[in-house]
Amino acid sequence: MKLNNGNNVNFPDWLARNPIFRKLFLLRKLYLTKSKAHHYSQFAEDVSIKRFFPKKYQGFYVDVGCYHPKKHSNTWQLFKNGWRGINVDIDAIKIEAFNIVRPDDTNIACAVSDADGEFSYYSNGFYSLTTTLDDSGAGQQGYIEKKVKCRRLTDIIDDSPYKDREIDLLSVDAEGHDLEVLKSLDFDRYAPRLLAVETFKPLFSQVVETDLYKFLAAKGYCLVGWNGLTLLLASPVLQESLTEDWNTSAGLTLPPTQRAAG
Repeated sequence: MKLNNGNNVNFPDWLARNPIFRKLFLLRKLYLTKSKAHHYSQFAEDVSIKRFFPKKYQGFYVDVGCYHPKKHSNTWQLFKNGWRGINVDIDAIKIEAFNIVRPDDTNIACAVSDADGEFSYYSNGFYSLTTTLDDSGAGQQGYIEKKVKCRRLTDIIDDSPYKDREIDLLSVDAEGHDLEVLKSLDFDRYAPRLLAVETFKPLFSQVVETDLYKFLAAKGYCLVGWNGLTLLLASPVLQESLTEDWNTSAGLTLPPTQRAAG
């Protein structure tokens, strides 16, 4: 069995279910994997994200497709700065990792979409970056099909300690399923101040023609950053603060309603 760092291997079921193996695997994954100190996100999104909030602000995030509590995380730096929130991933082993490193967060293993029920998902490894509801993975070499419970994002938040709290950051990395995740959120109650969503379009002229961008633009969101495959979009409320000088030493000043939420 070729391990490939454990990222793209489907271990035998008897081994994957063994609690001792799971703990040892997670200890290696969490503490023996190198990560760069200056940023944790895959494309340094966390460097851009923190500039949209005051330096000492402690907000609320929701991270859908959270993957790893530190590596490639858009929210780990925020967590270190006192933020707390909800982390959701389709893969239970990843949520076990969050329960070890971020027990103060609310960590949930399920899929997120605009329909409830049980869905098939496809994975090409025990702790893989590529885990998706997209059935294009069916039949591909190295991919296996699993079943998972699917919930709407609004219901997940309503059943958490953060019910009715405004979202400061919503980060979505659902492998081509981002729009369905967003459609499952009640924006009248939970409009995120800042959104991080994925795109595979290389040109802005192509991005603006996608259903995802049109969906968010119709709700007043404006593109304020682009890191690698990730678009950053600000709500109308957050846009009010963006007339501030980026070079201010104190960071951006949020409108009064936002300061009160922190």
